[in-house]
Amino acid sequence: MKKTFPFIAIFMLTSALFPNGDPTYRLEYQICGSAVSRLLLIIPIRFYYDASAEIDLKARPGPDGATVFTYAGIPRSAYILRTLGFSGKTVALLSVDQDEEVGKIFVDQFLLKWQKQAPEFAERVKVIKKFPHLLTTTGPEAFAFERDGQGYYNNFTVGLEPRYKYHPAKIGIYFKVFPMLAELLKLLNHRFTPGQADAPFGPFPAEWTGDGLDFSDNLNRVAVLLEKIVKSKVKVQQKSPLRLHFRIGANNSEEMEICGESYPDVPLWKGFMIKEIFRRVRLRQVDRALLADELWMGVRNSKGQGGFCRLQLKMIASKEDKK
Repeated sequence: MKKTFPFIAIFMLTSALFPNGDPTYRLEYQICGSAVSRLLLIIPIRFYYDASAEIDLKARPGPDGATVFTYAGIPRSAYILRTLGFSGKTVALLSVDQDEEVGKIFVDQFLLKWQKQAPEFAERVKVIKKFPHLLTTTGPEAFAFERDGQGYYNNFTVGLEPRYKYHPAKIGIYFKVFPMLAELLKLLNHRFTPGQADAPFGPFPAEWTGDGLDFSDNLNRVAVLLEKIVKSKVKVQQKSPLRLHFRIGANNSEEMEICGESYPDVPLWKGFMIKEIFRRVRLRQVDRALLADELWMGVRNSKGQGGFCRLQLKMIASKEDKK
């Protein structure tokens, strides 16, 4: 009996945290930005960039209160759409899916949607270059990471890789959407609970101020995944730490919502600043299991040039259809 007790205890704990088996989560990011300017007051410059990827993950309990997330599929094509050259008259659309025909349908629908959402850029486009890719996996794990008991993300494995339809031909454009997902998760590695709380179980005050945050290293690692030239031309240095101001957004018998926000206007690089940043964490009340973890960061200069980054890890119904 003594020998079986530890196994019973582990089973009971697992059942309490994951009552319906391994839950499914969806991890999604989008980075979108634009700029309209003139070079030497004469040459018009129009730049547009939009990248996004989603993957579904299964979650299971790990050691020391951690949760282990492992790859379970992609609900839609991942993509990068960007202008080429100075004038913005040529657009490249890179896409990747597990199924070639599904990928074609996504590309056609996405372009129609983009033309309606960004007419100031779409109306000037003369050439659209499409670069379809198929999703491949390298290594034993397609995509995996852990979230420890304090809400920090670590132990990443990225084995998902887009392979150009006409491989081994090269397209010369970075398409690192899956490493980007892993790198962006590290932006969430800061404390969202108050210092005096017995995290993650509280009780929490109504409002509190978070730790001083310097995203310089994180943003530099993100930047080098965007474009090859960034590594040698751009060095982000956040001028001063910023702090998120947290509050309890919702608190009922089922879940707790923690909302953090800041409007720091802190310089990063050549006039570009973090203008606003928001974080929202939703936890299940009974066991503080993660329901959602979200981040939004806006980076712009005084002319309004720049864009935003959004990231979300959210528990979904396992039967949820592809969007």
